[in-house]
Amino acid sequence: MKKFRIPSMFIVVALAVSLMLAGCGEGEDTTTAAPTETTAGQATETLEIGAVVWTGWPLGYDMKRGVEIMVKLDNEAGGLDIGGTKYNVEFVFIESNNDQATTMAGVNKLIYENKVQYIVTDTMYPGAVFAETEKNKVISLTGCPIPTMFDPSFEYTFQGGTMMQATPEVAGWIAENVSEITTIDLACPDEAGGRAYAEGAMTVFEHYGLEVNLIIYPVTSTDFSSVGTQVKANNPSAFIALGNSAMDALIYQAVVQAGYDGILFTTPTTTYETLKTAVSEKALEGFIGGAWPVEFDPAVTPVAQEFKDKWIEVNGNWDGPEIQLTAAYAALRAALTEAGTTDTDAVAEVLANGLKFEGPTGKGEMIPRMDLGISRTVDNVSEFCVKKIVDGVPTLLHMITVEEGKSYVDPAVFGN
Repeated sequence: MKKFRIPSMFIVVALAVSLMLAGCGEGEDTTTAAPTETTAGQATETLEIGAVVWTGWPLGYDMKRGVEIMVKLDNEAGGLDIGGTKYNVEFVFIESNNDQATTMAGVNKLIYENKVQYIVTDTMYPGAVFAETEKNKVISLTGCPIPTMFDPSFEYTFQGGTMMQATPEVAGWIAENVSEITTIDLACPDEAGGRAYAEGAMTVFEHYGLEVNLIIYPVTSTDFSSVGTQVKANNPSAFIALGNSAMDALIYQAVVQAGYDGILFTTPTTTYETLKTAVSEKALEGFIGGAWPVEFDPAVTPVAQEFKDKWIEVNGNWDGPEIQLTAAYAALRAALTEAGTTDTDAVAEVLANGLKFEGPTGKGEMIPRMDLGISRTVDNVSEFCVKKIVDGVPTLLHMITVEEGKSYVDPAVFGN
């Protein structure tokens, strides 16, 4: 069957609304540098990379922790080799609190006080970042779901996470390959972002001939027993919760407690560790969902295993981090080394011409946004794993390669 493509703009608008409704985190602004251990005598220069990140949500919190691990690995290996010069990387972090004014102040500090030339961020306020980064020729690699981050006039702004093109990959693969799933109950919160995200997934599933029943619950709910009761009564072959990652595990818990014993699955990369905080291991047996290479033991790729080993060494254990946005640093690192210079014009040129890179989230590739009138490669597509929980362990069902992932992307992105 021909693969289905979800229009990219539909997905990003849904994500944007969901995340903006999440609200602001509390806490003071802080600026820290990642550990900078190096092999003696190797790194001769220092390269500061700035970050303005909201650590009040899992993707931002684990972006910070994950990039710190990647920087530590690079520095311990002697630093980044850029044009024959070894650079010790310093990761300069500023908390954004998911606040526009705080984000803008952080960006200004990094540019005008720290004099950084590179920023990685998860900002939900593109205007607070790109107005300053573009005019100062500062490269921004941004894990941002808001489509206004793409502008044909921008020269230094690039998608740094897999926020735009991730959704079709896992949903399409599961619908096409898990034959046991024929009918689906899908639960989402009653708010614009959750509804749009759910409707996008429904469109994919229905394209593959699956019957989907949508269950909408109040966004302010704390008791999800009614969702569980309805799923139990409907008895679909599979159930999925989408649209609010903070609630998804609790929704699965309510469905299991109601006595439903069909297939539980998801399309995002919600980790087994996260799911276990609310759902019993017994109930999660057979769970299917997206995953990064690091979630498996051993990890699927050598790069992912090196990252996982260092994470455990630094943090004491593997706590199931959501490392999606570490792809921003992976892409920047690859662009710097390929350009052979720290000149931002040269590095931007590498990013804008189909750069391929690899990190703990797997391999990625920069792609154009012809649907938005942008022929330069400013977005990206990534490898994805699909997992199934077998005997209490995440087991790899399939690795969606970059080329396979491209086949699920809206062809308009490539100008087709």
